Amino acid sequence: MEEVSLHIDEQIFKVKKEVLCEHSDYFRAMFSGNYVENEKQDIKIDVVDANSMKIILQYMNIGLIDLSEYTLTAIAELSVAANFLQIPELIKQIEYCLDLQLSVSTWMQTMDIAESSSYSKLEQLSAAFGLLSFKTMRPEYVPSIKKLYWYLSHPYLDAPNELDVFKFGLQWISTTETGADALMLLLCCLDIKRLTTPELREMKILVADHAKSLASKVVHFLYELSLGDYELTTSVLLNQKSILCDMFTERVFNEVFNLVKENKGRELAYIPSIPVWMIKDTKPEVIPHYMYTFTEEKGFEKWIEIAEKNLWGWSIVEWGPTRLVVVCGEHGKGTGLFMKDVKVYDTLRKEWTHHGVELPSRRHGGVTIIGDALYMVGGVGGFRVVLDTAVVYDLKQRTYRKIAKLPDTIQNPAVCSHNDSVYAAGHKNIYRYEEVEQSDRWSMVIGTEFRTSCMVSFRNYIYCTQNYFSHMHRFRPDIDTKLELITYFTNPPAAICHLGNIRLIVFTRTMCGQADILAVEEYTGVNADDLPRVLWSESNTAMKVNDVAGCCTLVMTIPPVYPEQPQYHKRYLTPYTDLS
Repeated sequence: MEEVSLHIDEQIFKVKKEVLCEHSDYFRAMFSGNYVENEKQDIKIDVVDANSMKIILQYMNIGLIDLSEYTLTAIAELSVAANFLQIPELIKQIEYCLDLQLSVSTWMQTMDIAESSSYSKLEQLSAAFGLLSFKTMRPEYVPSIKKLYWYLSHPYLDAPNELDVFKFGLQWISTTETGADALMLLLCCLDIKRLTTPELREMKILVADHAKSLASKVVHFLYELSLGDYELTTSVLLNQKSILCDMFTERVFNEVFNLVKENKGRELAYIPSIPVWMIKDTKPEVIPHYMYTFTEEKGFEKWIEIAEKNLWGWSIVEWGPTRLVVVCGEHGKGTGLFMKDVKVYDTLRKEWTHHGVELPSRRHGGVTIIGDALYMVGGVGGFRVVLDTAVVYDLKQRTYRKIAKLPDTIQNPAVCSHNDSVYAAGHKNIYRYEEVEQSDRWSMVIGTEFRTSCMVSFRNYIYCTQNYFSHMHRFRPDIDTKLELITYFTNPPAAICHLGNIRLIVFTRTMCGQADILAVEEYTGVNADDLPRVLWSESNTAMKVNDVAGCCTLVMTIPPVYPEQPQYHKRYLTPYTDLS
């Protein structure tokens, strides 16, 4: 076989033509066409660096490569080389590796690599990962003010409130000593209409050291507006212009007017999803197991088939904002054929992953997730034995371990996570899982007068409901000694999910009624005397909520990578463009 010498960065690589042609479309075209290089023994390549070429030749020799041992900088250079030399399989491996290694500290760099290497799907997924990881993101992971603006102003940023966004940006500006002028760019990042009076009051305190800056005066202006209960629209501002200009200068007024006019609202939506059976005139054993999504605009919409028709007693739980986990279940009542694997559906990638593990036999268990740890409690095992056992499964490592037994043997236990602890309801008590030194236990937290069928963490409380009553109770662990009756619904709740700290979505059903009714209600809990509001209801329906499987809220839409920038924002961004 003919050998050629590749001259790269003053290094020489001797390689057989056949090996280069087998893997690289670039070399295949070079050595099979009418190119001058086809007759040469020495070929100079300027675009590829020597270190990347060395890695590529190792890959060509064995057909595989372990990219985990290389830095992101090295992988970025390798990606450029692989694209230039047109090596399809290596390009796929690089993209897969970068996707697999996405982390809160590296996603911005990965996004840049994806952009320069034309990995459009990876670029989208990297952006989505970062935008949905705001709660764990740190200012030091943002390399420039241009990136800071892109991140904090993005309409799909998963920020609980605008004050947290402002604090993040202020910490970045203070750490990098960028200067008070950047505060106006930071204000451009905010969804101004989401700001509340308490948030603006705290922002005033935060910018006190920059009292003479334009941004500080704008914050003060917005705070006074909120006190006056003005609606934050351009028409209201124009109507009140003379009054407002007496309080502040016209320049400050114009800045607020432009901020309101060019305001970019947050668009990220968490969609409630719920297992629903279509039961009318259908045998229960052949009912398809589907998840439905719910929105006020469209009501219920069929989303995805979740399990085989004869799987009984399966459970679902969300793992982060974009992954749905399916566990447990028995293939037919009393067969002893259990689904022991873990199935994960990614809403952005739109694909299932089967972990290929063998968990202990379990159906009708209670499940919840903290971080990457999946807790499975109680339920029914082999030979229809009701369980008091519990396991925790590591979704990343794909391993499990047994943990302390629950004090009660119980089927369909209500389980939830609250402040990074797991809570499980027994027959008359609610317990918390605790690890103490070398041992673990379930400690009683509060007694109940009924068996809790559903628990959910919301606004610093754990809310509790019971299948046969329409009331909802709540308590604060380690503070309250008994449940507090807080509100009631039109019908008993079948399942509850929460949309962050914004509201609870409750799916209810009738008991012993004249007609089958499925209703959806919301509860905000802003004031103690707030009552739920009915969002949707339908009588004589064929739909029935699978009330033992659970429900969840997920992000279904992948964010745009580069949303449009308002001209007003560009005015404050331009001075920093050359520095980014």
